[in-house]
Order: sequence, then C-alpha cells, then structure tokens
Amino acid sequence: MAGAWLAVAGSSGMAWAAPAPAPAAGAAAGQDEVVAVVLGADGVADSGAVKVATVSVRLPAATVQAGAPLLRMPLVTSNVKTSAQDVRDLQARDAQGPVALTFRDDAPGAAPYRRWVASRAVQGPLQLRYRVPISNASNPLGAAPPLELRSEGGAFSGASGSFLVLPDHDRAYRLKLEWDLAALGEGALGVSTLGVGDRLAPAAAPSKGWESVFVMGGQVGREPSRPAADGFFSVWQGKPAFDAAGLMRWTHQLYDYYLGFFKTPSATYNVFLRSNPINPGGGVEIGNSFVGTFDQHTDVDAFKVTLAHEMVHTFVQPLDGDGLEGSWFNEGIAVYYARLLALRAGKISRADFLVDLNDTAARYYTNIKNTTPNAEIPARFWPDTRVRVLPYDRGALYFAQLNDEIVLASHGKRSLDDLLLPFLEARRGGQPSTQEAWVGAVVKEIGDKGRSQFEAMMRGEPIVLRSQAFGACLRSVEAPLRRYELGFTPDVLIAPKRIVHGLVPGSAAEQAGIRDGDEILKPVPQDAIQGDQKALLRLQVGRAGKVMDISYLPRGETVKVPQWVETSPSCVQ
Repeated sequence: MAGAWLAVAGSSGMAWAAPAPAPAAGAAAGQDEVVAVVLGADGVADSGAVKVATVSVRLPAATVQAGAPLLRMPLVTSNVKTSAQDVRDLQARDAQGPVALTFRDDAPGAAPYRRWVASRAVQGPLQLRYRVPISNASNPLGAAPPLELRSEGGAFSGASGSFLVLPDHDRAYRLKLEWDLAALGEGALGVSTLGVGDRLAPAAAPSKGWESVFVMGGQVGREPSRPAADGFFSVWQGKPAFDAAGLMRWTHQLYDYYLGFFKTPSATYNVFLRSNPINPGGGVEIGNSFVGTFDQHTDVDAFKVTLAHEMVHTFVQPLDGDGLEGSWFNEGIAVYYARLLALRAGKISRADFLVDLNDTAARYYTNIKNTTPNAEIPARFWPDTRVRVLPYDRGALYFAQLNDEIVLASHGKRSLDDLLLPFLEARRGGQPSTQEAWVGAVVKEIGDKGRSQFEAMMRGEPIVLRSQAFGACLRSVEAPLRRYELGFTPDVLIAPKRIVHGLVPGSAAEQAGIRDGDEILKPVPQDAIQGDQKALLRLQVGRAGKVMDISYLPRGETVKVPQWVETSPSCVQ
C-alpha cells in the first residue's frame, strides 16, 4: 500500500505531503465503490491516554434484504482479540432512516467474525457511527503482533481489523480514510499505512487489504520533520526512553542502502513505534510499514536488528500461496539479510553481526522442536514459541547453507545475492514466485544438490553448516548451551484462562514452585527469552485465592551447538 502524507489537525494546510498512490489497474478514480471512514477521539485523560476512539463509516449505496449479511468485524485477527465485543453506541441510518441491528458471533475457528444484520431491508447509502473504548489491557490470547487498539501520550493506534466495522463481503472497493482529531489538541496528526487526511486508496477487498491498515492518531513524535525524497517517514506515540529520532535516522540510512541493494525505486516506507509492556522489542510488518514496540528497558542495538529485519520484508515478499508453511522464505531471508546488509552498510560492527548470528544458531540448535516439518508449523505456530521461531531460525540457516554452496560451486565468484536478486526481478516482471520456482532457480544455480537440501529442510532435518560457512574470517566452535523448557504444556499460555497442566517433573518450573492447577494471571512473552540463555521467566500465579510471583530459568538439558568466532581480528574478506 503506497503513499505517505501527514495532516495537522486544526491547521490551515498540510504539514507533510507526498504523491498519492495510483488507482488500481483498470479502475478509474470515482468509478469504484467507496467506503468513507472518519476516525477521531473523545479527548485525552490526565494520564495521557485516549479512552475512546470514535468511528464514522459511510457505505456505498446498495439494497440488502432483512437478515442478509451486512456488516462484520473479526473477533480475532493474528491471535489478537479485537474490539468487536466492545463496540458501543452503534447507530445505523440509511435513506429511510434509522436501522436496527442485531449481531451473532461465528463459532471459534481460523477467522471468526462478529456479524451484524438489519431488522429490515437496507436501501441506499448506509451511515454508521460508534465508539470503541481503549483499555490498554494485555491481549488475553497470549503472544500476538501489536495490532490491538492502544493509547498513550495523547495518541492512539491499532490495525483497522481490530476495530473497524466493514461490509460483510469481499467485493473490492476504495477506502477513503479521514481524521477528525481536534479533540486531541493543536498539532495532532493522523497517520496510517495509507497516509493521513482525506485520502482515497486503490480498490481492494476487506480481507485483502482494508482489515490490514495500521493507524496512529494524536500527539505523535516524527522523523524526519519534512518528507524524505525516498518516501521514508516514522512516527511514535508516548515517550521512549531512548533517542527515537536518532534510531529512526539510523533506520532511514539503512533503508537507503536497501534501495540500492535491491535495485528498487524509492517507495514509501513507514515506521510506527509504540510501547508494549508484555513483549517489547518486536513488532509486525504491515503494508509498506513496520509497527515496532518498546518499553523503558529496550536495548537499542537489538532493536536495530529488528528494524533491519522488518525492512527486508518490503523488498522480499512471501512466496505465493504458502502462508505460514512457507514463512521459512520471507522470515528466513529477512533474518539472513538484516544482519548482512547492516554490516555491509557500516551500520553494525562485525561483533554485532556475530552476536546476532550466534543468537540465531543457539536458538535453532538448542530447540528440541527443530525437527518439526514445515507442513506442521501452521497448526503449532501460536501455541508453541519453539515452533513459532522455527521459520526465522531454520530459514536463516538454510539461506546461509545455500550461500555457502553457491560460493563453493562458483569458486567465490557468486553468492546468494546472484540468485535472489534475479528471482525478485523476475517476480516484479510477472513471473511466478512459488516454491517450485524458487527450487528451480536453486537447481539451476548448484544442481540437484540444491533440491535435496531444500527438501531435507522442509522435512525438518537439521541444517548442518561448515565451520567457515560465513567466510574465512569466521569459524565455528562447539559451545555447551541449554534447551529452552517452559516446564508445562505450552498451550496453557494461549488459553482464555491459563491453568497450568502437564507440569514436567524435575523441571525448573516445578522446582520454582509451579504446580498443576495454578493460574497464570498475566500474559507471558517467550520468544525473546527463548533465545537468551540467562533470561528468567517471571510469572504471576494465582493459587487458592493467593497471588504469588514466581521466577525461574526455563532451561533443560545441555547440548553442544556451533557458535562462530573470529579467526583473527585483523582478518579481512
């Protein structure tokens, strides 16, 4: 979704401006159905939180019979519990006057919705108004991307799918997004992955685009202060403990390096930052944007790697039609190139490169689930952190192995760059970007060995790398590291009520005092802890009416894993 612009609420003109995105192919402006959305807020509490978001939606003219599908909002999106059950004061009016609405919720499943129907036939344009409370409560479903509505510092943000009522169909229409932020004070900005202000976006179906627009409105920080020629901009809500503007300048410089490496014309790239007390330091790629999270203890150097990773997704899209099973490609390539391109660009040191490489290797080789076939990843992705990180770690090491094979086969004349960049160029030219197309390109590069290694990776066979797979200046050594072990059934942490069961006898959890039947009272982040051999898991536990804080080192057996070290500090390659 291209386009970036910022409007200043209450001012006489635009603070930032950039060209509008072109209409979808074959669609002339004004000839498509348009859904107009106006976002606002009631005001700011003394704490700086925006308590209520206000939403107005105008749907195009249509005739819908009584009881027929009319409106919907996801109940859950990407494991995030949405605001569907919290919508307040929903009012609807068509050409004949007020329309009474009733709703029903889908049975739990892969993509459940709350659906609204009308008590009578609806004719002509339909106008909706409603309010959405913003509680800042932790996602009750556990690990999930930062898509729910949250507020701080006089601003609010969230993905449209988490709060926006849209037509209950998948016909394509154009979305007009407007902001009314006067209640949030002078200088309030409305920002989204589409842009800001009165904007008409290209045609798309709800589930193919308009449920995945990230918005941030209110008193936000921004960098740069004026639009950049390459289309980069960033905004954040709240007050980070680090130099957010400095971090975004670093990110902007790396983005420019990516533009040259991937041989891509300038395109809008947006970064949205907001705090997250549960699982800071991560985020999610959405549109041509990244939503990153932080807390008061965020490690800026680690966050740089995250930002470098997410920007790769803008240039390397997932393989066609593979979903989570194919995430080894888009996540693995992002892990592999994030540290490599940041090193080449001079934005991290070789020591930083080694830290990230060894973190990836440690998490993969100590992961007792690392033999899980890729076909089984979707079913276990959210329930089990050990499975959730596999596409990242396995994919990155697969690409390292493939790069090494290409270098060896060409006697140092070619690398993974020479395979990937033409593959991406062919995709931009309309060629298929499927798993079969990728394997075909690999076989053309290194022969049948490329197919057998790929198939072994997909089956879950451990990836074995040469000691000097990362060049002559690095070599691997064996290090004793311990496996991550939660100590009880992982599904507990994504249940609506987190009741411990399947306690592992003798585990660190049991030794710390966890018992079957205990209730875990707060969501628990695991992805970052899993990769940190020294990180404690901190649980708030309820038992027999009492609340206890229990901490332990979630580690089990010790295994030997490869870690890379410099052959010589003066080595140059």
